[in-house]
Amino acid sequence: MKKIISKILSFLIFVLLWIVGKIIFQIINKVKIIGKENLPKDKGEGILYLSNHQTLIDSLLVGIAVINLKEIIFKQKNIPISAPDKKNFFESKKSCFIMKLTNSVPVSRKPLRKEDIKKQINLFVSVLKKNNLHIFFEGSRTRTGKINNCKYGVAKTILEAHPRHVVPITLININQIMPIEVGFCYKKIKRGKESQK
Repeated sequence: MKKIISKILSFLIFVLLWIVGKIIFQIINKVKIIGKENLPKDKGEGILYLSNHQTLIDSLLVGIAVINLKEIIFKQKNIPISAPDKKNFFESKKSCFIMKLTNSVPVSRKPLRKEDIKKQINLFVSVLKKNNLHIFFEGSRTRTGKINNCKYGVAKTILEAHPRHVVPITLININQIMPIEVGFCYKKIKRGKESQK
């Protein structure tokens, strides 16, 4: 019974998040999504979506860019699993509950020990064997709006997981919608200048 309830809640949350993402990014902010026609047609499992990182809600934008509502309803397997920061998204009971329902995997942005980095890579590799995955190749949000270098763990994940497809995604001017200084205050999500993805 618990599994059935979890599946229903998971479905409802995915639908809700997709709608919220559409409202924030495409209705309020008129974000342009360019290159959607280049996405893999066979979405199945083993697709690694790699993007730069500008706000706490970038995963929402990537989600509405790579998945449509029909897929959420009929092919949830196509939804990429997100890897949000453990500190930001898994600390409170409420956000942790939502993250678990969306099958998100926690990530430590600054693992200090080699074994922690290895554990993180192994987690990404295991996810890609059965699902699609979205990770931020910079490891953390930019403070300047510029794209930073790719982290070692991301490159190592590609080498070890051999994903069927690696889809690069560039976020441009998205940081203006939810500046880093507003943190988790969703009331301060605003209309940025012209943005694109």
